[in-house]
Amino acid sequence: MTAPHPAATRGALAPKAAVAMFGLLLLAYTINAMDRMVFPILLVEVRAEYGFSLEAAGLQATVFAIGMGLAGLPAGYLQRKLGRKRTIVVGTLVFSVATALTTVSIGFFDMLVWRVLSGVGEALQLAMIIAVASSAFPARRGVAIGSVNMAFAAGSIIGPSLGSVLLEGYGTWRAPMIAYALIGVALALATVFLVSPRLTEIDPAENATRHVGGARSILSRNPLVLAVITALFGLADFAFIGMYASYLRDQLHYSPGGAGFVIGLSGLAAFASPAGGHLADRFSPRVVLTVLNLGVAASGLALFLGSASTPWQATFSFLFGLFASAGMYVAAASYLVKSAGPEIVSRAAGLFVTCIYVAAGVAGLLFSTLVEATGWVGAGMVQIVGFSVLGAALALVLRPDLFSRTLPSEVH
Repeated sequence: MTAPHPAATRGALAPKAAVAMFGLLLLAYTINAMDRMVFPILLVEVRAEYGFSLEAAGLQATVFAIGMGLAGLPAGYLQRKLGRKRTIVVGTLVFSVATALTTVSIGFFDMLVWRVLSGVGEALQLAMIIAVASSAFPARRGVAIGSVNMAFAAGSIIGPSLGSVLLEGYGTWRAPMIAYALIGVALALATVFLVSPRLTEIDPAENATRHVGGARSILSRNPLVLAVITALFGLADFAFIGMYASYLRDQLHYSPGGAGFVIGLSGLAAFASPAGGHLADRFSPRVVLTVLNLGVAASGLALFLGSASTPWQATFSFLFGLFASAGMYVAAASYLVKSAGPEIVSRAAGLFVTCIYVAAGVAGLLFSTLVEATGWVGAGMVQIVGFSVLGAALALVLRPDLFSRTLPSEVH
């Protein structure tokens, strides 16, 4: 392990300064969400220019998940060489440069490379921001991690709206991509100069009195069980994200506007992510992960077996987002870093990114295959309901007594 950055040992930051610096990191992550959500909207123009098939364009929109899945675990090891701050800067720059290079693509294959590399950059950035959230705010780790997901939710709303304005104003799909890339580079530079290593860099030896317990290897019992739970959740959640709109339109005969309204409610629920983090801070992982997984399963049951009416689908789409995006996503990330000792927190965060985004990369294909074999309802029962119930069962074998915990200040 590399030595901590010298500035990391000069005392704690003032709370307001720490929150402001962490807010800058969240702003950088918001830019990722803006690009993620605007690129699918630009696919009509991209297809028209390059002559991509619908399937090829769809792959361009989702292939970033492969890059994220592949880079999640290496992010934890890169941190040992560079430190968290530098890894965040590198990730932000890789994402931004890859986004810019997308606009000068010659054809399908080089564009695919840039989209994969953008996922690599996002994985480096996300894994380290989660690690910083866990280490910099030890008493409220879940809430801090929940704010990361809330930042993504904000970007997912701002990105398409601002992107549409830039598209119409400049008459080219490249305008929003270049704008977001430039903002990303600016925020990477701001991170270099404005974010202190006293926020990002943690010396495990110095913090051992603050955090006790936790696994010393990601191959230990709790991290491995949580990795499986996270992967199962990723398969269920990204099946919903990727295929629920098609279910509404093809099976329930919703209009594009009606489907967009219903789906939008699930994204709106992500703003409750800090509440999901609060649950992870207060209660046992056995209880929280079991309840949240069963909530995802119950919402899936209602969506695929219940009424086709807009009020019904809208209600349970919102509840799905509440249990999944604001609940399980945040709780899985929080508990994975809490399952680890302070010296491997970054690797645990990287494990979360790898598990959920490798699953995301294959979730749509698996669900489509199940639809062909069993129909929409059968696919929903297997991949969304079934995998969530299995995740709830696995949560019961976790060992809460082996998780890391923060000692009261008087123990120091």
